[in-house]
Formats: sequence, C-alpha cells, structure tokens
Amino acid sequence: MSSPSGGFTAANLSWSKVDVLTAYERLTAEVQVRGGRLRETINDPEPLFHMRNVSAEPLLPGAVPLSGVPEGLFNKNLIGGIRTIEPEPPPPDLVADMTRRYVMFQGANFMVTGAAEFPSATEPSMHTEILMKSRFFAMIDVTVTMFGIPGKSWTQPNIWVNRDLMLAVFLG
Repeated sequence: MSSPSGGFTAANLSWSKVDVLTAYERLTAEVQVRGGRLRETINDPEPLFHMRNVSAEPLLPGAVPLSGVPEGLFNKNLIGGIRTIEPEPPPPDLVADMTRRYVMFQGANFMVTGAAEFPSATEPSMHTEILMKSRFFAMIDVTVTMFGIPGKSWTQPNIWVNRDLMLAVFLG
C-alpha cells in the first residue's frame, strides 16, 4: 500500500519550517521533507505535502485564519510559491561559477520578481529551458506581490515558484 509520502523511510524524513503562498492565504508551517532538502520534496511526483504546526494569514476576504493546527496535508498543485524559513546548506550538485539573471514570474493572482542563477557556462538561450525543467524552480532576492490586495507585498531571500501556475515568465 502506498502512502501520501511515497513510502519513504522515516530515516530520510525531517521537518523544515516554511512559508507557503497560495491564491488566498499565506501559510507558515513545518513541512516533511525527504533527504533534508525542500528541492527534492517539492519536485518529487507525490501530489501532497505532510504539514504540522500550520498557521494561515488570509489574503482574501472569506479565507479563514489558522493558528497552530497540529497536522494536515496540502496539495502541491495549489502552491504558488514556497520557501524555507531557515537557509538550507548548498546542494551537493551546486556549480561554483554561477550567473544571475533577472526573472519576472507572473501567476494568475501574484507576481514574483527577482533573479535566478544559472551555471556561467550555460548559454543564455538555454535559461528558460532550465527553469521549465522542474515543476518548481528557485528564485532569489525576490519581491512577492499579490494582485488586487492592497499592501500585500513582501521581500524574501528566496522562493520556489510553481511552473504549473505560471501565466508568463520574463528574463532580463
């Protein structure tokens, strides 16, 4: 029998505190991650996240605030962006010589502006393809803006945005 966590052993699982952006709320919670890294967990084929200690700030009228909900599941399809609160160590496959490029990501009800990093040896014509390779891709030094919600904009050091919720992406 398969579980929503894909049947991974407990030895590979840990909890990481995250901010999660949806169309109508901003969640703070701990998410169960495999191998100690958010990147692998958000891009694996499993459709759900295990969460605990969930709080939610409503972004739209009618959304319900939450505080300290002990546990739950969340559908990755509805995540616009996600980031760890504490910085993660660099991935083992990190290339030392990276180039930053401006990126504007537009979803239906939010926008993220910032930068993406690419190996310097990569041709710029390949950058879009690299971004679109995984379901979620990383942006750094970002500003997140919610459309139609005055005052709902904030800066973050990084975020993983959901390619499947993208209306457009522009590279400068």
